[in-house]
Amino acid sequence: MKNIHKIMFGELRPWSESNAQVDEYYKPLIRSLKLVQPDFKSNYELKFIREISVKTQYFKKLIENDLTEYCNTLFSETQNASSNRIAYKVNKTNNELYARIIKLSEIIKTQNLELSNINSPYTDFSTDKLYKESTYIIFYLLSALIKCCLEVQQHFIDSIHEDDRMEVADFYIRFLQQQAPAHSFISEITTIQVKESTTKIQENEKDDFATQVLSTKYQSFMETVSIYQFMALSKLETLNVKGQNELIYLVINKDVPYAVAMMVYLGYLDKLKQDYSLSKEKIYAHLSKALKSNTRTIKGNCLVLINPNTTEDKYKYPAENYKKDTQNDYNAILAKHHK
Repeated sequence: MKNIHKIMFGELRPWSESNAQVDEYYKPLIRSLKLVQPDFKSNYELKFIREISVKTQYFKKLIENDLTEYCNTLFSETQNASSNRIAYKVNKTNNELYARIIKLSEIIKTQNLELSNINSPYTDFSTDKLYKESTYIIFYLLSALIKCCLEVQQHFIDSIHEDDRMEVADFYIRFLQQQAPAHSFISEITTIQVKESTTKIQENEKDDFATQVLSTKYQSFMETVSIYQFMALSKLETLNVKGQNELIYLVINKDVPYAVAMMVYLGYLDKLKQDYSLSKEKIYAHLSKALKSNTRTIKGNCLVLINPNTTEDKYKYPAENYKKDTQNDYNAILAKHHK
C-alpha cells in the first residue's frame, strides 16, 4: 500500500500545499493510471460521494488500486495455505489495516476534517478547495479501508470466530470512538438463489457464478435490455454463455462511465437507434433504467463518447477514459470464452 502510505504520511498528503494543484496537473496522471482488476468476487460495494475534482478522482483511483492489489496478493498467497498459516496471515492483515484506520482517525482530528463539510447539498466547492479535497480523500480512504477489512473477513469467514466478526459500525465505535454515520457508503452485495438464468444455460455450464447466484442488479438489467434484444448483439453472440455473463457482470458492477463505454463499444446504442428508431432522449432514459443511474449522467457520458464536438465536461463525465479498457476487457473475455 505504498500510495496509501504516501497519502497518510508522505509526499501525497492531500492537505500539503505542494499538492494544491489545478485540475490540469492531474489530468495526464489519471489518464496514465490503469485500474487494477480484482481477482476475487467482491462481497461489499463502496458508493462514496461523487468526486469533487480531478485531484480527488486521481487519489480515489490510487487508493482503490492499492487495496485491490493488497487483497489480490493476500488471497493468492493463502489459496493453498494451512489453517495455521491462514490464521497468521489474517491476524497480521487485520493488525495492519486496523493500525491504518486508527492513524486515520488521528489525522481527521489533527486536520479538523468534517464529512459534513462536503456532504451537504449546500456545500460550495469553490471555496476552501484544498481543505475540502483533503476531507474527501481522507474520508474515502477510511471507507475503503473498512471495506477492505470486511472483504478480508468474508473471504476467511470460516476461519474467524463468530465473536470476532465485525460490522461497519464496529469499526467506528472501536477505532474512531464514535457512532457510525447514518449512511456509511458501504453495503453488502446481496444475492438471491435462482434455478434458472434469464439467458439460456448450457448443461456443462451449470456451475457458472452468474447462473447459480444472480444479484438483483443482474436480473433487473437483463429484464430491461432484453426488450431490445441486447443478447443478439454480434459481440455478445460471439461469446459462450460464461463469457456473456462475465461481460454483463462487468457492466453492472463497474462505475457508470465504464458501463456506458462498454454499451457503446458493444454497439447497443447503434442498435437502439437503427433497429428501434429510439430518439437520443429515449436511449438515455433506457440506459438510465438499465444501469440504475440518473439520466443526466448517462447523457453526459454518452455525448463525450459519440460526439467529438460536445461541450460536455469530459472530467465530470469520463466515459472516454474507459474506451481502451472496455476493448481490452472484451478481448480478454473473448480469448477465454469464444464460442
